[in-house]
Amino acid sequence: MIDITVPRRTLRVAALFGVLLLVTAALDGRQAARGYELAIVSVEGAKTVLGELPPSVFAPRLSPDGQRIAFETRDTAGSDGARLWVADVMNLSARHPLSTVVGRLNWAPVWSIDGGRLVFLVSGDRPDALYWRRADGTGEAEYLVDARSAEGWVGGGSQLQFLTLTGNRDYGISVLDLRTRMPATLIDFPGSAQHSGAVSPDGRWIAYASNETGRYEVWLEPLPRTGVRHQLTRDGGGHPLWLPDGRAIYFDRQQRLFRLAIDTASPSGDEPPVPLPVQGFVQGEFRRQFDLMPDGRRFLMLFEH
Repeated sequence: MIDITVPRRTLRVAALFGVLLLVTAALDGRQAARGYELAIVSVEGAKTVLGELPPSVFAPRLSPDGQRIAFETRDTAGSDGARLWVADVMNLSARHPLSTVVGRLNWAPVWSIDGGRLVFLVSGDRPDALYWRRADGTGEAEYLVDARSAEGWVGGGSQLQFLTLTGNRDYGISVLDLRTRMPATLIDFPGSAQHSGAVSPDGRWIAYASNETGRYEVWLEPLPRTGVRHQLTRDGGGHPLWLPDGRAIYFDRQQRLFRLAIDTASPSGDEPPVPLPVQGFVQGEFRRQFDLMPDGRRFLMLFEH
């Protein structure tokens, strides 16, 4: 477990207008009127289309075993709501909804480590907050913490990694201890945005995107934090994901994926990234729109029609 101090300041959260504004910015104007193709893409660039999803789908996430997908759709009939869905990877048409909780928007799902639950963002009628519930739809949704969005897990699943937001663009990365239900700041540099944190398979490192230099680059820090930081990219980069062996990360730049080898024994940031023949997928500034299959060699991605 990470040795960090619980902050005294109150977490500030976005209201409904901010939520809708950031969703629009995250899609970066590329949301297709006809919807999206959901596809599995290999590191060699081979693309297998799984089916079509509505244009309101945002950042689908794979279950840890790679067999299920969680995503949300938005109601365009006037109520401005959003609801969560779970589907088998190979059978999107048989998706089933999860019951909504308080708040019109239920979105941005993240799977638990064991695949049994979904953490998701509730917003619209109240301050942004994270809840979780069983992925099969049984039981009641449980409140976890006021936050902007869930990102992943730390400490083998003992801590939930999530985002805080100050103003409209100043993100920071925090964690919630699930045993004590106490939140604590992990990485937050005021006046800039840090997000898309990804913890290495051995739990010893966190890679994340930060725009403190004026554009987004990928950074690396040890866990627990020591104050030492390594800038891994120099020409822009975001949304890092670790390969299963922990020796490299994937990241994106201008709708193209790259692979970057990392020597965690002595990280330098001098290793040149290798461009992959995977490009043209939907991705904006903020929340990562693609996900990684368990084999570490295939990606779940959205493409415009």
